Amino acid sequence: MSKIGIEFDKEAQAKLDYKLGTRELYPYAGMHVAETLKDHDVTIAFGIFGGHIWNFVDAISRIGIKNITFLHEQNAVYCGEAYAQVSGKPAVCYVTVGPGVGNAVSAVQQAHLSNTPIIFLCGGHEIEHDKLYNTIQESYATELMGSISKWAQRVVYPHTIKQFLTRAFKDCQSFPKGPVVMELGISCLFTQDDVKNKVWWGLWGEHASWIPEWRGKDTAKPLACGGDPDDIASAVKRLYEVDKPFMILGDGAGWANATEELTELVTLAKIPFTTRRLGRAVVSEKHDYYYRGIPPFRNEIDVMIPVGVKVGFFDGYGGGWPESIQISESANQIWTYVPTSTAIIGNPRVVARQMIDYIKANNLQPPPGREAWLNKISQGRADAEKRRRDKAMHYGFEHPKYKKENCMHYGYLSQAIADYLEEKYDSKVRVMIDGYTMSDYVMPYLKAVRPAQILSSSEQAGIGHGVAMAMGAAFAQLEAGDKTPVLALMGDSGMCNAGMEIDTAARYNLPIVYLVTENNGWIAGMKYHWYGPEWDNLGEQDRTGAEWLGNKQGFGGLAGERSPRLRFDKLAQDLNCYGEIVDRHENFTAALDRCFRAAEKGQPAVLHCVMDTDLINANMCGPVYCLMFAHLPWCDLPPRGKRARRAIWGKPDKFAGLADLPQMTTHDSWEPLSEDEKKRS
Repeated sequence: MSKIGIEFDKEAQAKLDYKLGTRELYPYAGMHVAETLKDHDVTIAFGIFGGHIWNFVDAISRIGIKNITFLHEQNAVYCGEAYAQVSGKPAVCYVTVGPGVGNAVSAVQQAHLSNTPIIFLCGGHEIEHDKLYNTIQESYATELMGSISKWAQRVVYPHTIKQFLTRAFKDCQSFPKGPVVMELGISCLFTQDDVKNKVWWGLWGEHASWIPEWRGKDTAKPLACGGDPDDIASAVKRLYEVDKPFMILGDGAGWANATEELTELVTLAKIPFTTRRLGRAVVSEKHDYYYRGIPPFRNEIDVMIPVGVKVGFFDGYGGGWPESIQISESANQIWTYVPTSTAIIGNPRVVARQMIDYIKANNLQPPPGREAWLNKISQGRADAEKRRRDKAMHYGFEHPKYKKENCMHYGYLSQAIADYLEEKYDSKVRVMIDGYTMSDYVMPYLKAVRPAQILSSSEQAGIGHGVAMAMGAAFAQLEAGDKTPVLALMGDSGMCNAGMEIDTAARYNLPIVYLVTENNGWIAGMKYHWYGPEWDNLGEQDRTGAEWLGNKQGFGGLAGERSPRLRFDKLAQDLNCYGEIVDRHENFTAALDRCFRAAEKGQPAVLHCVMDTDLINANMCGPVYCLMFAHLPWCDLPPRGKRARRAIWGKPDKFAGLADLPQMTTHDSWEPLSEDEKKRS
């Protein structure tokens, strides 16, 4: 047998002792799928096969594209999402009809929210039985996923596959990027190729308005455009009039592959900056002008420059921002609630180059006050880093609680992880964020030095994605010759959601460390803040120790608490991974190092970290969550819940009865609970 399938090898066909197509289906629809993927430089595809889609899954393999088979469809798409973000290329994911499509919905939605280009290929039932709901695995992917994709197309005829898929590659890469759904039903896949001569009497040609390499050598590349020259001039002039500009680099800057141009621009124009999400380390966070987040002296900023930023929930929708110069590749992401002096529609890489050229052509120099602004940013960064380190060390192994108890503090681990990654890998390790509590602590400590280094679930804000996203990042790195281990920061609930998929990571010898911060369930510590130590605010049947259906519950509440704890290290060992458990600060770094050493040898590792279950994400007692818990009666609240509600919503125009109470302040989420706080109030 030749290296590729004989259906793709004309020379091998000539040597056959019979005519291809007389003993098998040839040509067949899956060939058109595979050939189009190959034309767009696809090298790898992620999914789970099924009877309805073997036609094109086998073709993908037979043309030379690597198939990666998963245990669950959502993980195939999560993997594809991270692969696309790290490689910069669209990912190809495939699932079968019915349960395959249904299982993938959450991950496709996440890719839609993160604006990640994915070609999602799925099966479909025979259209002859549409809407009868009596055939096997009936489903309608285009209807189900229409609102969570850029475009969803049900392909009916084999001769339309190439032009639909070619358009799909163009559209999924056009900003804002996103998944495109191609439903290739069994009626399409099993229709004989010569139907093209019977539909419209063959009017549309061999492949229905498709031509090969429609952009020549650039066919697989995304389209890009520059900004209006007048807008470029206006923006640059304004930046050189003010003393205190501040730039935010977001997802769009990352997708634009704008590292070289934006690094030159912030250096030339002396603009301090921060980075967000996929935009982290578009310009290295070791750059002298970098500041983590928006500085506390934000009121001094003269002009804000969001570059490819989705100014949404996690940015307070730009509330309180000064005059802004918005730069985005799409008018859809120019935000009308942000006060804007200039809006530039263009690819951030191209726009940055235009701005650099304008600055140089006009020999512009930053105003005299810019140096003082840069010095203030630099000092502020140094002060913030010291504060973070000092706080983390305060809760280290010399802290009374952690000297006495076998559990660890999220803050200390955050600093220890950052220090280890810097010492051993110059902070080049890619990190998946998939743990709600840990995400609140660790994000300020991580330092990114290369694009697409810190990946998350974006606005989806879900859990369980990190297991497979780490795999996608690892596959992309390995294709590029980079064997640096990938780190997935998992919560225990996320690991329970998708943890069995580490079997797939082990099968492919992926260099991944899964660090699981185990706090015994879904934000188990919230009971001390809002419900009481035995989940007292819930119905009697849901409280700890209650008898239900003849069984006494040793647990209670909504968090899914477990006793005894689930041992993720042992699960890892049973799935051919390296596994360890650690519950003391003084042992953590050595355990982490052993896990990275295993990953470097091609054995995925799981480090089960036993955490302080008292601690929660600070947002759990912030304004939004205080509102979420506003239905709980004041008289039933534990002390920390009372403090938070009084401090945040104790205003006459909110809850008048709270305003009459003595002033209170919210607690420090880093501070472990006192014994009195663990008692029922």
